[in-house]
Amino acid sequence: MKHWLYDRRTLLLLLAILFGIQLFIFFVYDLNPDVYDLNPDALGYMLLLEFVLINIYLVLDYWRHTLSHRFLTAQRKVPDLSWMEFDGTLKDRDYQRIIRQREKLRHEQAEQYRRDQQHMQDIHDLWVHQNKLPIAALKLLLEDPQPDIREMKSQVLRLEQYTQMILAAARLDSPETDYVFDWVKLDDILRSTIRTFSPEFIRRKLRLDYSGTEEKALTDARWLTFVLEQIISNAVKYARHEIVIQVSDAQITIRDDGPGIPGQDLERIWTKGVTGANGRRRTSATGLGLYLARTVMDRLGHDIRISTSQETGTAVTIDLRHAGILEHD
Repeated sequence: MKHWLYDRRTLLLLLAILFGIQLFIFFVYDLNPDVYDLNPDALGYMLLLEFVLINIYLVLDYWRHTLSHRFLTAQRKVPDLSWMEFDGTLKDRDYQRIIRQREKLRHEQAEQYRRDQQHMQDIHDLWVHQNKLPIAALKLLLEDPQPDIREMKSQVLRLEQYTQMILAAARLDSPETDYVFDWVKLDDILRSTIRTFSPEFIRRKLRLDYSGTEEKALTDARWLTFVLEQIISNAVKYARHEIVIQVSDAQITIRDDGPGIPGQDLERIWTKGVTGANGRRRTSATGLGLYLARTVMDRLGHDIRISTSQETGTAVTIDLRHAGILEHD
């Protein structure tokens, strides 16, 4: 009720003034309101005053209406409307709250879009930089009259991996990306991934210890394959003699006998673009594989962890005992 009265304060003030004019005329001309034969001069003077006052009110209201219309028309091309002021009515204050809420949401969405674009640009820059290396290596190999076919296949595999990385990064942030959970045979996925890297095992003379498994897990087969490729690729890259793959209770552990990860790098190894001390000694390290693997596992509701030492090498465990799409920024 009080808001309704406040919003109509100008009209109520006009009515009060008009009533005051009538009382003033009655008082000045000493008229009796109960008598109908009013003094014509008093009646004419009263009507003239009320007519002038009403017209002043209408002119001022029309002027305010016109200014408001021109102002709003001029602001249609202004993207930020949160600073706009209205005439103070309850309805206009409600509109103002809605506009400010929408403007806040728009700014948040714009900032998120900017961060996503910068994120993809960073990944793209890393990807372009790393692609130069295998391409340059292939050019050199092709200049040889008798190129090393195994080395050429290795470089092509690296190009395929880098391409899978950039595609995965794009799909991860796409609203059209779908995750299909099903009970999958872990042995099928592991053997398929091992076959992908079999030329690398042969070229680097690495022994593989994997006896197979009958276990199944509820997961997305395509994304799990991508994660396994990143982990096995790192294992092949750093292993000295042997890689061991074990599966137990829906947990896949991939262990290599490499130099291990220095303690100062262990906490940062999941960060985008961080290659660590070992990676810096190898020009083939991108700093994207583990970052994307961790991101995928988080999206699927799985867990991934690393244990390492200089004596036993590095072991990466993919825990598939929990599943479910998690919310992400």
